[in-house]
Amino acid sequence: MGVFLRRENISRLVSIALVAVIIISAITLYASPVVAKAQKKVVVLYTHGWWQPPPARRFNPFAPGSIIIGGLVYERLAFWMKMTNEYIPELAIGWEVKKDENKIIVHLRKNAYWHDGTPFTCKDVWTTFMIYKAQNRPVWKYISDVKCIDDYTVEFKVKEWAYLLLHYLLFVDGRIVGPYHIYGKFAERIAKGEDPTAVLKDLIKFEPKTIIGTGPFKFVTITPSEVVLEKFEKHWAADKVMIDKVVMPYITSNEVGWDYYRAGKLDYDCFMMPPEVEKELRAKPFAQIVKIYDLSGFALVFNFDNKWLRIREVRMAIAYAINREKVAAAAGAGFFEPVDYPTGLLKLSREWITDLIAAGALERYDYNPSKAEELLKSVGFTKKGGKWYTPEGEPFKLTMIAPGGWTDWVAAMTEIAEELRAFGIEIELRTPESPSYWSDDWYLGGHFDLAIDFFGAWMIYPWAAMERMWIEVNNRPRTQVQGKNFPTKLHLPYFKEDVDVTELVEVLAKSFVKSEQKAAAMKLAYAVNYYLPQYPIAEKRLILFANKEHFIWPDPSITSNYMLWQNAAGGHLDALAFMIRIGAVVPNPKFWGVTVTMPPKTITVPKTVVITSPVTVTTPVTVTTPSPVVSTVTVTKTTTIMTTISTVTTKVITTTQVKKVVEVNWGLVAGLFVVGLIIGLAIGYIIRRK
Repeated sequence: MGVFLRRENISRLVSIALVAVIIISAITLYASPVVAKAQKKVVVLYTHGWWQPPPARRFNPFAPGSIIIGGLVYERLAFWMKMTNEYIPELAIGWEVKKDENKIIVHLRKNAYWHDGTPFTCKDVWTTFMIYKAQNRPVWKYISDVKCIDDYTVEFKVKEWAYLLLHYLLFVDGRIVGPYHIYGKFAERIAKGEDPTAVLKDLIKFEPKTIIGTGPFKFVTITPSEVVLEKFEKHWAADKVMIDKVVMPYITSNEVGWDYYRAGKLDYDCFMMPPEVEKELRAKPFAQIVKIYDLSGFALVFNFDNKWLRIREVRMAIAYAINREKVAAAAGAGFFEPVDYPTGLLKLSREWITDLIAAGALERYDYNPSKAEELLKSVGFTKKGGKWYTPEGEPFKLTMIAPGGWTDWVAAMTEIAEELRAFGIEIELRTPESPSYWSDDWYLGGHFDLAIDFFGAWMIYPWAAMERMWIEVNNRPRTQVQGKNFPTKLHLPYFKEDVDVTELVEVLAKSFVKSEQKAAAMKLAYAVNYYLPQYPIAEKRLILFANKEHFIWPDPSITSNYMLWQNAAGGHLDALAFMIRIGAVVPNPKFWGVTVTMPPKTITVPKTVVITSPVTVTTPVTVTTPSPVVSTVTVTKTTTIMTTISTVTTKVITTTQVKKVVEVNWGLVAGLFVVGLIIGLAIGYIIRRK
């Protein structure tokens, strides 16, 4: 009887052990999503950077060589949609244009913070603009004062109304980089009338401990190999930002960028590539390639401190000796389109010069070596043994520079160098690393005979193209970049008048009259075509790469979505930050194993409009609707503020679906099952032995 009971107990214990195994497995299966959630992956987006740590580059945003990470770290008062020419509020929520009172009132966000936790207020805008005043930034040509009405209202006093005033105020000089608690002491000195030169000298010496912005990501660290940013949890749009970290490896070469693409180590970038690389990447299952109109092109730049290049006929001869079609093909077939009329304006800006084209007033500079030879001989050059000699009898030698690592530009300049050598001009081509090229050590300091630069300047309206062509580049005057002999006062034979190109560019900036704008644009375009301060060669298509395995991106086949990509022209990081901030770029749940709010197929962005009293400001209100899935509907809640303010409205009601992703750790389940089974068998064995 005792033996029977012992065996019965053994059987019961074994059964209990097996039940325990089942229970443990069930609990593990149920709990694993919770464990997965607790151990959620850090979502990291990779895009390249081009900065080095101090002292090579600076944390001080007002100092030369400063590290400006646009959109991601630093924000503007408003974001500019390049193709639609709309301004979308960022640090500002709206603005009033009061012409009768000669003032512009800008209303600021009340829920914005600097990355050190300090609230963003009007004092920060005031500080930034006062320092811009000492730096002679363009906006101060049109405003005379800036002051705070209250913590979230700033008043700009207008001394001269200009067509581009809002563009300067909200966008060009609207990047707010000077928190009062760090840079206010310098702004106060400027406001008190202290010598701006002395203040700027002290300001440039100052180096903060880190970079402080207001953007969706805060600066963490920089090394020679990368920059690291982390999501700023107090950002005003943090609920839309579903990326935890941005890592920016230091890359200055297209070839290195391609290798990162191939390995899936970049999630978004803009490295130019030849057709064969594009084809290779399109075959990758994770790669999305988007071509946009870059609103720019490249031009051959002449240094007017070279006495031979100061001669118009010499510049014309060089232009005729270059085959634009071959140069564009060398830079990248399908990505560069030869210019048809070298005027400095983009083809999208053609409406401004149709009269000149119809009148036959523009020279096309089609490839014509014979014409080039006639021009050089007409000003005293001679050709012996296939080589050109100057009027002084010396070989005609020129030093040409291009930014190393920019394979498209290097290929273009290599082709130009070969064509000019074949024509008989001795060319030395040098390719300093791109960060050095865009510094006073090389291009910006005028250390070249021939160089390459952008034209078009990422704007369809002619002002930006002509401002870069005639006035300045990267805040350096053309008289520094292209020599003290760079011309600004010219005679225009077709118009039979003398002009000052500086004044004509200012007309484009100031005049509200279309006929005046067109007259100035025509004269400036004709001046470029006739005098060739630069020789525009080809317009560019920018190639954007996105990793669709890692992230969900807006579908570029939809026109409104394509406009979001188009914003990358001249500012790919600003465009990325904008898409992230409005929730248009989110982690791919299949890759990251996270729950995200999926963006709608068609992305809608806030629209800026001018409204008369009463003023309506839209704020998002979430309404949950009965459905098999959770839906979020954006509606409008209105509040009255004051009269005539530019603000935000949402035209389209969009539905957002939330998809839940459950990640089960099957390895853990199997492991616990095996452990439980072993424990059960061991217990049974021990009891049986006893």
